[in-house]
Amino acid sequence: MMQPVLESDMKIKSLKESEREHLLNVLEKTHWDIEKTSRLLKIPLQLVKSKIKAYGIRRSEPKGS
Repeated sequence: MMQPVLESDMKIKSLKESEREHLLNVLEKTHWDIEKTSRLLKIPLQLVKSKIKAYGIRRSEPKGS
């Protein structure tokens, strides 16, 4: 008999967590070119800017500085 899957057993990110992580990955791959990020994600530039602010995403300091 199969045991029910408990929510506490699942390691699933929320949609917001996944979206934040994906946005950050795209920003890093585009070297923080938010216009390119906007085009790649097919969302308006203003939406990229508002999500960066809403998620508190900040550009990390370059290594060695």
